[in-house]
Amino acid sequence: MEETEQFSLGRRLSRGVAMAVAMVAIGCVVVFLVGGLVEGLGWWVLVVLAALVGGVGWLKWLQVRGARASRRGVDVVHGMYVDALDRAERGDLTGAAERFEEAVGACGRLGGDAGQYMMDLLQGLASVRVAQGDLGRAVAVWQRAYELSRVEYGDDAVPTLAAANGVAAVLLTRGEREAAGERYRDTLARCRRLLDDAHPETVVARNGVARSAPTPRVGSLHQQGAELYARILGPSHPDTLIARRQAAPDGAAISCLAIGELDRARALSAEAVADCVGRYGEADPRTVAALNDLAMVLREQRDLTAAYRTYERAAELCGRLPGGPHAQQLAAGNGIAQVMVLQGDVANAATELAAVLDGCVARYGEQDPQTAAARRNLDRLEPAG
Repeated sequence: MEETEQFSLGRRLSRGVAMAVAMVAIGCVVVFLVGGLVEGLGWWVLVVLAALVGGVGWLKWLQVRGARASRRGVDVVHGMYVDALDRAERGDLTGAAERFEEAVGACGRLGGDAGQYMMDLLQGLASVRVAQGDLGRAVAVWQRAYELSRVEYGDDAVPTLAAANGVAAVLLTRGEREAAGERYRDTLARCRRLLDDAHPETVVARNGVARSAPTPRVGSLHQQGAELYARILGPSHPDTLIARRQAAPDGAAISCLAIGELDRARALSAEAVADCVGRYGEADPRTVAALNDLAMVLREQRDLTAAYRTYERAAELCGRLPGGPHAQQLAAGNGIAQVMVLQGDVANAATELAAVLDGCVARYGEQDPQTAAARRNLDRLEPAG
């Protein structure tokens, strides 16, 4: 492999030198032809002009060649990213992790840690590591994303807060409650300075503080979160309903989620989906509700790739049900938008929330509180984009 790379490098260098010589030669010919028409120019002036013309031409050629190589490199990285996502969706987590690692390496060679797509790639890799149960590597990936974001955007930028919440979520999944709680409290303080109380990162941090308590139990912080959601988003908003369920758990999976036992919550939610599929089939409201619950747990665990795919599956199944749009379909759309915001994709999140608003209008009418809450949610997001 090294010999091939050295040969390739030597060949590229030879081509570059040959191109420079050709440029100078062409420049000499052109300048001497011009010089023949202009009296009084010495031979050394003609040589200098020829060298300048050749040098400028060579630099321009290098610029064009570099731009083309960069575009090809970005296309290659994007292809690896899409392939990694496809492998993850098929359940090939090992293959997905390998492709993400390759893409991260290729992206680093293109532009270093500040290369285009690097944050997206690191988030995808962290999600796959969480899904694999390889939490040590997941923490390391999130930590790398956090340090990169601090350098690129600053300590209090939204991508930095998102990465800090990612680190904390994996620490909590590992059972490191004290370390996770410290991270969540620091992030929550910064979120409250910069973001409103309904921003997804503020919500994640606040929930994390409640879940990482030394003695896990449902308490006043859960109830305060539910009341805050009801006041800001409305009593029927999907996030309000989720918060109320965590303040008064209605099942084993939600109870585990509320007290920070994220791995257990994930396993129970996955079992509930499998049970609903077996009992009722896929295209059933109960199955869709179970999928939305599983996606919520995945989102809170910071397995954003799997959360997105699960919400997407729930929305697609709702589309098969007669008489839509259904409440669970709107909840899935809202969840997709939240995942997009957590991934930094605010523009597409706004598009998704606009579709949720249209669904609320169709289902509830213009004056319904649910519609008003959806409109406020969209208005809150759009200025940030």
